[in-house]
Amino acid sequence: MGLRQEIKSADSESEIMTLLNKGRGFEFASEHTQHAWKSTAKFRLKELSSKDVAQSPEKPVQSKKSVKKTK
Repeated sequence: MGLRQEIKSADSESEIMTLLNKGRGFEFASEHTQHAWKSTAKFRLKELSSKDVAQSPEKPVQSKKSVKKTK
């Protein structure tokens, strides 16, 4: 499994950071590849943080009132 796939399947922020540090040791990785790792890490961190918010919402969800248009 490649580094990018490992980042996609990481379960925590610390695991993602460890994998990014591991990628720094790859001397011959192109800038494009390194950017892809960082981009994937940002995306995965957002996914993980949104799961935390979805599991424990702080505010109750309020339904929006529908507005009827009049002529």
